[in-house]
Amino acid sequence: MAGTNVSSNRSRSALKPAERIDFTRSVQCLMNLPPKTPIEVAPGVTSRYDDFTATHINNTLLIHVNGPFLAWHRHFLYLFQKALTDECGFKGTLPYWNWPWWSDDLLSSPLFDGSATSLGGDGYYNASMPPFSNGNYTFPRGHGGGCIKEGPFANITTGFRNFKNEEILAGTLPPDALDYAPHCVTRDLNSVISSPSHQPEVVHELLVADSIRAFQSVMDGTVRNTSHLSPHSAGHWSVGTGMQDQYASPSDPVFYLHHSMIDNMWAQWQLRDRETRTFALDGTVTTLNNPPSQNATLDWVVDFGWLDTPKRLGEIMDSQSGLYCYRYEYKEASEKPC
Repeated sequence: MAGTNVSSNRSRSALKPAERIDFTRSVQCLMNLPPKTPIEVAPGVTSRYDDFTATHINNTLLIHVNGPFLAWHRHFLYLFQKALTDECGFKGTLPYWNWPWWSDDLLSSPLFDGSATSLGGDGYYNASMPPFSNGNYTFPRGHGGGCIKEGPFANITTGFRNFKNEEILAGTLPPDALDYAPHCVTRDLNSVISSPSHQPEVVHELLVADSIRAFQSVMDGTVRNTSHLSPHSAGHWSVGTGMQDQYASPSDPVFYLHHSMIDNMWAQWQLRDRETRTFALDGTVTTLNNPPSQNATLDWVVDFGWLDTPKRLGEIMDSQSGLYCYRYEYKEASEKPC
């Protein structure tokens, strides 16, 4: 994402097979490198890949449904790609998950078909897993729920425990958040969740938002009706229990492609009016404003743990200056590739 020349980030589905494999190979490389986070700081960290999950866990209560959300995750993606490139020889740019393509049939998508060029398939069927409810509506569950059963990331594990999203409401990081509690990463692919929330008209609604508040309301606001999640939430919940974990969701590599699409939408929205939108902020600095906190400002400093030095929000908001020089190859309502 960084560099003196503008780089282009493309949809995962539009990549050639060799390019897809280069990405998964590089991610697997990070999973086999030693961590940089000291074990006494985060006993659950067992690899360089886990450094990123630990950082996300540690900051969860400061980077969701609030002012820093978009900028913090933009820099997080930058650091992830930098590690892939510098430490594992990745040759490409971080791809994105183009939500409208195959939103009606996740299992058939090149992202989740379980082939050697995918990010792995569904999970093994887990009959004991209950269906997901958002409090108003209970979604029919998918056909997985267990460990990833096929593809490059079959049976991968994470060193951190499963978190319940209700823990967000406590407003404090659980004392065992970074402890070692290994288990496999699980999936339960569910197009019933992705379909209504990832249609082209939802993407269009993001891009034509007239303010950052309106953009964030579409991206991560409350449900519009009982069976319709926001596009950010739907990307997590449609993949299953591993991605539904707001703390440790980076344990599943698809996290990075989902958030690359979020960054794509934000970048596209910013570029439509660089003068007024590049540094537009809205929201406080705590997740769901719990506990109540000040409004985010360009001088607000966010933390990246052992991944990088702290950064002001104003340093990490422009995709085409400072640390960053990238764009997304994206056309609204474009047809999916063969």
